Amino acid sequence: MMNAVCNTEVLDSRIVSQTENTVDQLQLSDAEIMRRVRDIRSNWSLSERKARREEADRRFQNLVDTLFAEAA
Repeated sequence: MMNAVCNTEVLDSRIVSQTENTVDQLQLSDAEIMRRVRDIRSNWSLSERKARREEADRRFQNLVDTLFAEAA
């Protein structure tokens, strides 16, 4: 019978290392990011655009409400 032990410190350090490597490899310019976003958005239907805009507006309003509630 074999037992497996997972050292979370080692696992966490590997995840951080992999994430840092991925970020270092993906140095995209602002223009490239905007091009990719434009390509993705071009495939959205009108109803999907509307639904996404409504969701964005709702989230923004929640953010503003939270910020002002904390300030009060």
